[in-house]
Amino acid sequence: MTQHLHISLGPVQGFVAQARRTRDLWGGSYLLSLLAAHAMSGARRAGGAIIRPLVDKDLLLQWVERSREADGAPPRLGSLPNQFTVELDDRTDPRAVAEAAERAFRAAWTRACDEVWHKYLAELAQRRGRDTEAIWLRQTQGFWELVWVAGAPDDHGLLERRKHWRTHRFPEEAGDKCTVMSELQELSGHVGATERTRQDAFWSELRGQLGELELRERERLCAVAFVKRMYARVARRAIGGALDVTRWPSTIDVAAVLWVRQALDVARVQLDTYACAVFARTTDGARTGGVSSLVSDELRTAPGAHLGANWFHRSFVANPRLALLKEGAERAELLRQLHALAEAPDGEGGTLGGPPIYYALLLADGDRLGELVRAGGGDVVSRALAAFTVEAPEIVRDHTGVTIYAGGDDVLALLPLRRALDCAQAIEQAYRRAFGDASATLSAAVVFAHGRTPLTRVLAEAHRLLDDVAKEGNGRASLAAAVYRGEATAVQWATTWERAIAGRAPELASACVQEVAREMTPGRGRLSSSLLHDLRRMLGLLCGAAIEPGSFATVHH
Repeated sequence: MTQHLHISLGPVQGFVAQARRTRDLWGGSYLLSLLAAHAMSGARRAGGAIIRPLVDKDLLLQWVERSREADGAPPRLGSLPNQFTVELDDRTDPRAVAEAAERAFRAAWTRACDEVWHKYLAELAQRRGRDTEAIWLRQTQGFWELVWVAGAPDDHGLLERRKHWRTHRFPEEAGDKCTVMSELQELSGHVGATERTRQDAFWSELRGQLGELELRERERLCAVAFVKRMYARVARRAIGGALDVTRWPSTIDVAAVLWVRQALDVARVQLDTYACAVFARTTDGARTGGVSSLVSDELRTAPGAHLGANWFHRSFVANPRLALLKEGAERAELLRQLHALAEAPDGEGGTLGGPPIYYALLLADGDRLGELVRAGGGDVVSRALAAFTVEAPEIVRDHTGVTIYAGGDDVLALLPLRRALDCAQAIEQAYRRAFGDASATLSAAVVFAHGRTPLTRVLAEAHRLLDDVAKEGNGRASLAAAVYRGEATAVQWATTWERAIAGRAPELASACVQEVAREMTPGRGRLSSSLLHDLRRMLGLLCGAAIEPGSFATVHH
């Protein structure tokens, strides 16, 4: 008689979602996936067989299980979830397998932490820190919890019931808090109210060592956030293989990529001339290369593709506190060249103008996965999810986006505005194809946000849209989209994936909204941009109440 061992690693949201930049978001999700791979490997070495997810062809797990002497960089994308199920025969002790998984998981985490500590902090902590090593050990050793439960194969819901029984709570910490993970103490150990000079000296020296791109002004990090930020730079020793994160795109880069591609096509000389002028007047901070990772190999050689997209925005270039130039460098000339680039013909009868500052965050998740497992069997679901995991990143790449995570039934990606809804629709179609079953559905949330809005807020809004609007509010198998401005949602929209059109065959939801958007394009469409505002005001009069974004109301007869 077989038994199933269910294992979960956490906390997930506290580790992944608390991020100030796209590389932190990727770094957290990738490291969690890597740690899950080590836990799975430990469970397999102890005699278990991973049955969910299906991992036989997973590249990350294959890489982890190869000999340390093997060559080759690890995959760049996390593909394994934080929960998995192990099948055991009746002679295997589930506790022994769970403990083996936890030992492998914690050994991998400790190795990454130790490499980051000795590379960047050990010497500095002795000279400028107050109890920095004690803070480091407390946070890195006490952060994670591995939860497991074993039972009969047909006893579903065991893990969910176990997770409601909370046994791990991180203690409240004293001192000034981390600017990314606000519940944890920052590493200097000094209290700003009485030791501001010493606190600033600690972080200023570390910033000088790392560079402004790695540690921004006024950033103070805890141990967990610092490991997320820095382990990729020492990945060869920290995880056993090198990771190239030198060209990781920012949200500003993602927002601008389609504009940059168009500029490289119609005004390449002007764009490259401007980029070279910026490089000559600045330090290496302007040469991020984030956009270059999203364009073709041919365009990747252009200087304009290696300029941080902030430099294409006039408000950034004109601000001496943001756009730092070498002493004596002329800012007016850069502004003149940028204006000339914006006035260049776009090849469509207009001018290039400036790039968008808004981007899209896409979060997708399968609906009622437990019911699919009970109805179709775990093997069928695992095969379908394995196929979907392979296809999802390709779809995001085809839509000029950046995949943060793709594993199981989950996808997290960043995309330029014009490609986000089509990408969401394509991912939903791929999910149904993977199952070949109409009962397998997926819901998604797309948040359009300003490139400088904190990622933590945008991701929290995406989770709200997905859980409360697409799944609960619209009955699942749905897409929810919102424009997030400041600290609130300005516009919200939810729909099923197909829309019934009177007298016509059903159409894809993304195609419907894209058609409306084209018709409202200034100077090219047939609809005024004030139409939606007028409709909203009229509905308010008919309903006798103000219509807020995403709200429902009853029209009075």
